[in-house]
Amino acid sequence: MVSLFQAIILSIVHGITEWFPVSSTGHLALLQHFFGFQDFSFDIFLHLASVLALIIFFRKDILAFFSFDKKNRNYMLKIILAILPAGILGILYRDFFESLMGNLFLLGICFIISGIVIYLTKFTTAQKKEVSFFDALIIGMFQAIALLPSVSRSGMTISSGLFRNINRVETARFSFLLAIPVLLGASLFEAKNIAHLNISYSVLLVSFVVTLATSLLTIKFIMKIVTNDKFYLFSWYNIILGLLIVGYSLFF
Repeated sequence: MVSLFQAIILSIVHGITEWFPVSSTGHLALLQHFFGFQDFSFDIFLHLASVLALIIFFRKDILAFFSFDKKNRNYMLKIILAILPAGILGILYRDFFESLMGNLFLLGICFIISGIVIYLTKFTTAQKKEVSFFDALIIGMFQAIALLPSVSRSGMTISSGLFRNINRVETARFSFLLAIPVLLGASLFEAKNIAHLNISYSVLLVSFVVTLATSLLTIKFIMKIVTNDKFYLFSWYNIILGLLIVGYSLFF
């Protein structure tokens, strides 16, 4: 059973790494490994707080969708298109992807891969102002790669948007708005398992509040990082952490 201290640590780490391109799932899997507690459903539960943070932060954008004009209608269709690759693979191969969570060597390799992809954004030139339907499909395919443990969802979606030369503000906006149905869908899909978590309601409540507060602060910060062309700097963290994890898995 998770202690209150462990839950707070996991919640803070989730609230930060969910939005930084450093994989919240990979970090939680790593911490759960050392805590001697492994339950993918707790990670999914924390996603609910992450979704609420996104809804609060992007409330104006979300409300604009209900105007149902052509531009907003097309934007929603692009988000739906981008959801499909990860959604289909996640449903069909859920057990397979979950089985990879405890493999430290694979966690390390995936961190390194994420780092390399993110570093390549240093050489992009943001020009386009809007996401096309083809862009949305490409972003969705990159998001599907993040089903692998420690591959960052935001890292893949923002990187792929920049590779498509979409301007940085719109890339970040699309990535985060795309996360709402993805994370909400994952949480609802795992709802039955969340209900059976061996964690007290008081600990779950504290975890939810801590994740929500941390997420709001982190989203605001990462938006500034992306728009200031410093996104590629996260690559070094991923690569170094990945190398350390690979080394640990081989020698300990």
